[in-house]
Amino acid sequence: MNWLHTTAFIIGYYLKRAHWLSLDVVAGAMLTHTIAQRLPDGHGKVSWASTLLVGISVFAIYVIDRLLDNLKTKVTTPRHRFHAKNKSVLLNVLAGLGVVGLLCLFWLPKGMFTIGLSLVVLVVGYLVVVFRTSLTDGMQLFKEPIVALIYTAGIWGTALSAAAVSPWESKILTVLFGIGAFQNLLLFSWFESFDVEEGYSLAIAWGTEAVSRVLTWLSILVCMAALGVLVATSYRYCVRAAITVSAMSLTMDYLKRRSSSVLAAERYRWLGDGIFFFTLWLV
Repeated sequence: MNWLHTTAFIIGYYLKRAHWLSLDVVAGAMLTHTIAQRLPDGHGKVSWASTLLVGISVFAIYVIDRLLDNLKTKVTTPRHRFHAKNKSVLLNVLAGLGVVGLLCLFWLPKGMFTIGLSLVVLVVGYLVVVFRTSLTDGMQLFKEPIVALIYTAGIWGTALSAAAVSPWESKILTVLFGIGAFQNLLLFSWFESFDVEEGYSLAIAWGTEAVSRVLTWLSILVCMAALGVLVATSYRYCVRAAITVSAMSLTMDYLKRRSSSVLAAERYRWLGDGIFFFTLWLV
């Protein structure tokens, strides 16, 4: 049975490092971008170039954000220590992915260029502000909604900008998935507030009780709006997408209610990031 333990250890070793690199988030973003391109009937044309660019962009944002964190503060979390230890390797990887991203531009649908360039400016501006903002500056209070906005615009905005038609269902689902992204970030902020009493997250600023209520109301809002799409749409694919975003939101609410069992070893991060794999049945 030793080989089983060895295999499990190796798998766990690489899964943990993939999680520290946010590769699960990257995969979830690429999946979500794919279904956004397939709306409203499930037969929309999927651009491999834009999907790959989304993955590269999300990976780059997360890695750069943590490397900047390490320059500003003392390295404390295993995730940040991993990035600090492998800084030179990660910078080389980012450089290589940058070249791949530039090559992808030759196959990128024309409708995505404008919003893509706007997002580049927005992301660079955000990273500059984050780096130059001290821990005593209230600007960092807005991290969760800003990241959710960038995430939604990058994944859904780019997909809809290249679509031949964008019916109301696509727009509503874009908003709902954007709310889901914000709910996800706010949930992580809520969990982190139990261990960190100082800082500038929304959970610390508003308080855990207030954020808990906000998270509950976000789940109710998403489910009610998704039910409206489910009832009113004539597209079966949109029905499936509405069910998916509801399931994602309800799962996050369930994680909040089971906080005592998912706080240990940051299980909430694995489970919270994993909800974006609910979109697999839509690909």
